[in-house]
Amino acid sequence: MDTTNHEKRPYRTSNAATPPGTSFQTAVLTIPSGNQPDEGLIVLNGKTVFFRSIAEAQRHGIAILHQEPALVPYMSVAENIFLGVEPRFAGFIPRFGYMKQESKRILKALGLSIHPNTPVRELSFGQQFIVAAAKALSFKSKILIMDEPTSCLSEVESEGLFDVIRTLKQEGVSIVYITHRLKEVMKICDRATFLRDGRHVATMDVAGMTEEDAIRIMLGKELHHFNPPILDEVGETLFKVEGLMKKPFFYDIGFSLREGEILGVFGMMGSGKSKLAKTLFGQDKPDGGKVFWRNRDVDFRIALVNDSVEEALFMNMGVNRNLTISGLDHIMQSHILNENKENDAALDAVMEMDIKIQHLNQEVKYLSRGNQQKVMLGKWLVPESDLYLLDEPTRGIDLRSKMEIYAKIHELAVSGKGVIVFSSDIPILMGLCTRILVMYQGHIVADLHHSEADEKKILQYATEGMSI
Repeated sequence: MDTTNHEKRPYRTSNAATPPGTSFQTAVLTIPSGNQPDEGLIVLNGKTVFFRSIAEAQRHGIAILHQEPALVPYMSVAENIFLGVEPRFAGFIPRFGYMKQESKRILKALGLSIHPNTPVRELSFGQQFIVAAAKALSFKSKILIMDEPTSCLSEVESEGLFDVIRTLKQEGVSIVYITHRLKEVMKICDRATFLRDGRHVATMDVAGMTEEDAIRIMLGKELHHFNPPILDEVGETLFKVEGLMKKPFFYDIGFSLREGEILGVFGMMGSGKSKLAKTLFGQDKPDGGKVFWRNRDVDFRIALVNDSVEEALFMNMGVNRNLTISGLDHIMQSHILNENKENDAALDAVMEMDIKIQHLNQEVKYLSRGNQQKVMLGKWLVPESDLYLLDEPTRGIDLRSKMEIYAKIHELAVSGKGVIVFSSDIPILMGLCTRILVMYQGHIVADLHHSEADEKKILQYATEGMSI
């Protein structure tokens, strides 16, 4: 992108002053090199500012907290908090004592009591997230941008984060909270700004706003059904797992999946559910156990869709190549790629998944997160996979894309495909799945039919490994 004249056309936020607790569907305030705006202004405390780097934004009191903590696992908590901005005596001797004391003070204010010398790798994901927040606040930040902060947190950890947000608001820190989870907006935000297809559509106070109001604004229409109907008519056993083990992640896993049902797997961070998905896919080799497809040893096509687009897609390649990469044997003739067949197959997947693109050769990195997630699922339609393992398939994407992916998941199950959804989001599983398996410390501790599953019961199993 040519940025020659960008300094003449800085970027403006929608409000000159942002009060504590402000909520946005999306916002861009820190602009790393290479991602400069095309037009607009940023107005901060009544003055127009222009940021050429994240460091420059930090000097203006703006910090960002990403979905996943950007920490160095083998360094201590204190070293991570002050990484790159270490206070020093005479400009070259690190002030380790001050770093530990200040780290302890900030963490205590955020409700986390851990020793500053603790290596980050020994912390839970939720604790790492609080350390990342402490790092952001160590810059004396007055505006903190949180990008989908609960997408990788458990319910308990999310509630802890909300307490941190309330504390920061009381201390005068303004929060820009980017999320697709409406319940969180309703719970902690003061105002909400909505974007649809990259355009601002509304800004309004949360007080007095209903969830139905928010959905209508986001979609541009009334929503009568969020999820497709739950499937209850099941047929023969498609998929069966016996005694599957991958130390130290999970042990003695056994379950079955029948025709016409969507099976859910719920677990907190560290329960082993994501490692189970990767092992079933063949990405990790199990230590023991057996897997059967229609009562025979496994010999079928498995699709794995997770929430890591960078891991699953070729970001610098076109949509067509990403959609057909898993089904090359369907579109090659005499080991030569048939480009006409490739484009036809890709176009079929684009239409089937309703992927919003400019052209088939458009690089995946320029798609929205929701459309990238559709590409991840769509690439397994070309080889006509038999079993779909969906690990957090709608994490961090917009409501419309979620609805479209839910509808496709339902359609796959109805057509006789095997579908297993791995998720730490209970409402998603309860809205989609015929049955829900609950994992705790590497074991399946419950197999619940949707008619008997509720959030309290699922959390009880997931946190205590035992019935109520």
